[in-house]
Amino acid sequence: MNASTFKPGFLVWILVTIIPLTLIATYTLTVLLNHGVRRTVPYISDTIDFSPESCIGTFFISISAFIVFIIVILKYTLLNINVNKNCNINEILFDENENEKKRKRGIVLNRVSTFFGIICSISIHGVSSFQYHNTPIVHQLFAASFFFSGFIYLFTQTYLDHKFSNLPKRILILRRFIILTTSVFIGYIILQFFIDDLAAIFEIISAMSIFLYLISFYHEFSKITINFHFNLVSEIEQHKQYNENSALLVSQ
Repeated sequence: MNASTFKPGFLVWILVTIIPLTLIATYTLTVLLNHGVRRTVPYISDTIDFSPESCIGTFFISISAFIVFIIVILKYTLLNINVNKNCNINEILFDENENEKKRKRGIVLNRVSTFFGIICSISIHGVSSFQYHNTPIVHQLFAASFFFSGFIYLFTQTYLDHKFSNLPKRILILRRFIILTTSVFIGYIILQFFIDDLAAIFEIISAMSIFLYLISFYHEFSKITINFHFNLVSEIEQHKQYNENSALLVSQ
């Protein structure tokens, strides 16, 4: 039996590095190569619209989407543990039936929240894979899905953490503030048809707020370690075990 450990806080550091570096690199290439940026403040999609920046953006943003998916799953597992732990403690103090209902509501809401988190991660991959220049409708659908599902995920996670997780007050306040800044995506959706520069600012603020919220998970992830156990069986051992099982069947 071999064991390996993994600290999920490392994923947050990858995310906090890869997203800004990718966008800075693609924006720089877009400007240097004069690839169609006509407005003062470009949309994020403007920086990954043409090759080679679209190739770089798709590659690294897709990696980021996969990391977001893993972070969402890990947070789901951690929150489930907190829900059960919180309800087990409350069983001593409160009515058992009411406490069980509260536990079930928490677990169901966590599943719903995680569903939207997964949709958000898939949408990140979709936005980078279907550039606006090539498939504008598909790109916009994925962008809308990213903002809506991301906002719902943030809102529900904050509610669940408030109810079941023993987080410092400053973390909860920070996450509530991030939710407010994320909500400006509504302004982006409306203003993109009228005032491009302001709409682009709202888009950037909202997108960065979603990633900032995920980065705030470092507070929880830095305190846990995931253990993996591998049971490796060699061919000789497998053959030996097969012979032993065969001998046992013959004797019977």
